[in-house]
Amino acid sequence: MAKLKIGLFFGGRSTEHEVSVLTALQAYENLDLSKYEVVPVYVSKAGDFYTNPKFLDLKNFKDVNSLLLSSTKVTFIKGGLKTLGLFSQTILIDVVLLAFHGSFGEDGAIQGIFESFQIPYTGFNVTGSAVGMDKGASKALFSQLGLPVGKYIEAKRADFLKDSKKVLKQLQEKLSFPMFVKPATIGSSIGVNKAKDEDSLSFALEVAFTYSEKALVEEAFVGLVEVNCSALGYEDVKASVCEMPVASSETLTFADKYQKGGGKGSKGTGMASLTRVIPAPISEKLTKQIQDTTIKVFKAMDGCGVARVDYFVDKEKGKFWINEINTIPGSFSYYLWEKSGVKFTELLDKLIEYALKRAENQKKTQYTFESGLLSSMAQKGGIKS
Repeated sequence: MAKLKIGLFFGGRSTEHEVSVLTALQAYENLDLSKYEVVPVYVSKAGDFYTNPKFLDLKNFKDVNSLLLSSTKVTFIKGGLKTLGLFSQTILIDVVLLAFHGSFGEDGAIQGIFESFQIPYTGFNVTGSAVGMDKGASKALFSQLGLPVGKYIEAKRADFLKDSKKVLKQLQEKLSFPMFVKPATIGSSIGVNKAKDEDSLSFALEVAFTYSEKALVEEAFVGLVEVNCSALGYEDVKASVCEMPVASSETLTFADKYQKGGGKGSKGTGMASLTRVIPAPISEKLTKQIQDTTIKVFKAMDGCGVARVDYFVDKEKGKFWINEINTIPGSFSYYLWEKSGVKFTELLDKLIEYALKRAENQKKTQYTFESGLLSSMAQKGGIKS
């Protein structure tokens, strides 16, 4: 039986570029290579697409510029890629395994390209990806679903640059200190700061606006813990066990998520290095409520593949508030699924299976309509002003 040709896409024009590389290499180490032929496609920080087998070894990223010089640029064609240069070659792709994080990879941008070129891909569709990446849009969806959401306000960079004092006043009128300020369209805790007064709020907004046109300002939860849960599936969706990440400070930082641990191999890098308690030390009732909510959110966003939903939990009162969804979670949340009885290799098999099934379902949709409008207008002498 012929192997499926997998396009492993990662990197990207994103603040989470390096995290994406780690996720991709973890995936490669756990793919069943008896089933798949892997074509690595690395997207540089400048947004150029390259292929090179050397991208599959982390050691080669010591000198990225030299690595790119020895690599081949590629562009999209229907059903795959073609190399650029004098002796162009076609690379047909059966399915793309997306390992992007952040802008232009997790936000619907690259998903739209795959849709246009009719290439099956893992993960959420264009709409779901876009909503999941925009923290304000996703919170609006959660509220519409009747889910508990903390108090928040979206602030825009244009408004802040025009009249920062007005924006600061409006935020303080509607929210109480302490507040957390984060860029609205990136993840990995990059650009996140806690504000305890007006000066630190102004600083936090300036940092957030460096990374996004919008900032999400949230009233802080005091004395609560974070609990995460993953969903997996397409038409049939299941929830994983819950986890409780352990932060070194008041909020999970980039270092907490990606720079702890550090053992050999993929299991010591990426999100898997975060200190966590699995299963989360919460009641069975609360666990079930969070799992059910995770599935509800996943389905409401037309989810496909794997996602992780993060919550704030009051263990004593047995209450929770939904925080955000990660449509391509770091390390594909394999550590949650291994604790749920699904090995990493099996998890990747399922992501590919769901991507191909969605592509088959899309073939049932008619995307064109023969109206005869152009020929009719042409026969009438064209467009009259």
